[in-house]
Amino acid sequence: MQAPLRFSKSFELAVMIRKTDVHFFIPAFNEEQAISEVIKTVRRCGYTNLYVVDDGSTDRTAEKARQAGAYVIRHFLNRGAGAATQTAIEWARKAGYAYMVLMDADGQHSPQDIEALVQRMAAGSCDIVIGSRFLHDVSAMPRTRRWLNHMANVLTNLFCNYRYTDTQSGFRMLNRRAVENLHLTLDGYGFCSEMLILAEQNGLKTAEVPTETIYTRYSLAKGQDFYTGIRTALNFVWNIIFK
Repeated sequence: MQAPLRFSKSFELAVMIRKTDVHFFIPAFNEEQAISEVIKTVRRCGYTNLYVVDDGSTDRTAEKARQAGAYVIRHFLNRGAGAATQTAIEWARKAGYAYMVLMDADGQHSPQDIEALVQRMAAGSCDIVIGSRFLHDVSAMPRTRRWLNHMANVLTNLFCNYRYTDTQSGFRMLNRRAVENLHLTLDGYGFCSEMLILAEQNGLKTAEVPTETIYTRYSLAKGQDFYTGIRTALNFVWNIIFK
């Protein structure tokens, strides 16, 4: 089994990517506590094209996002992280954006790592860049979450030609070719694995770069717990084999 393209955080640029060409999409469900700071963090890095896909939140997520300077795309019902990602990709496809970045709404991604994804994309030879937590120090990751991610990696890699180190990372950058060719179908968390499988089926190349994860009490309360992880895995296998 081959390994995906991996690079350190420093490499020679093949093309210049302007910050105005990069559009950030943040799927969010009931994230009023963190969404403002996440948006402000991206803006402080010089990126101004920000979109929050509000997946049927019942709190003030949409209001907070607008106040922080993001455009809000709203689902009237909560459909799942995969559905919100589908909406983001479809929006970028119709708008003709050259590059899009997907990132989580709970503040776990380090702003310093945005440039790692952008520079890796600028270096060429890939269509998708994944921010891999497992190419960085994961000692701060709770043991249960580390185990769940490891199991997800093993399961996903069974259906892939390459061996990915972080199949569940929500921190990803896509170029225009990826946006045009990725048509996700899973509404839940299984979309992370589905994207990698579809990418290979469509001849897209994926690279990984090391990224840091910021764990707070708030971010640790988000994401998948053990039982959700198991349900996600079973749903993923069912859809891959029988759909």
